[in-house]
Amino acid sequence: MRKAFVIILTLIGFLACGQENNLDRIDSEVKSIESDSTIVKTEFDWVEITGITTDGGGILKVWRNEKQICKIVEEIGLSYGRIRTVIYLKNGTPIKISETEENFGHENGELNYKELKEVYRETLYIFDWENDEAEIKQIGKRNLSEASCSMYELAESVIERAEKAKKE
Repeated sequence: MRKAFVIILTLIGFLACGQENNLDRIDSEVKSIESDSTIVKTEFDWVEITGITTDGGGILKVWRNEKQICKIVEEIGLSYGRIRTVIYLKNGTPIKISETEENFGHENGELNYKELKEVYRETLYIFDWENDEAEIKQIGKRNLSEASCSMYELAESVIERAEKAKKE
């Protein structure tokens, strides 16, 4: 019995270590994308692409090499702050997605538009996109935004906008 318990604990430790290795591997790939000087950034007006007007406008930034999109950042300005989605891709497939909500500060009962505070961050480390294998890490809680869909659906819609923007 004790031997079986040790084997189970060893297996759990191995799986946890394997998952940590996957997180490290993904973070290493993200660093590689961030440091790649051959990647070109293009910016697009989010309102023009989507036809949706928000209080603070929006921007879609797309980093690509000769073959494919490597990184996408979508920032949407709202009356209370900003929602930002960042997607890193390897060979056209998302490997890491991060969504943040930032709220404007308050001063004397009014919004302070010069101060943004991050109140929520959700990061999705994707091990296998096709089979929905991923690890989610969350920090804080949403104050004024709502999760409108799964991170997978969110990523697909942002990627579609990036693909559309680069064609126009």
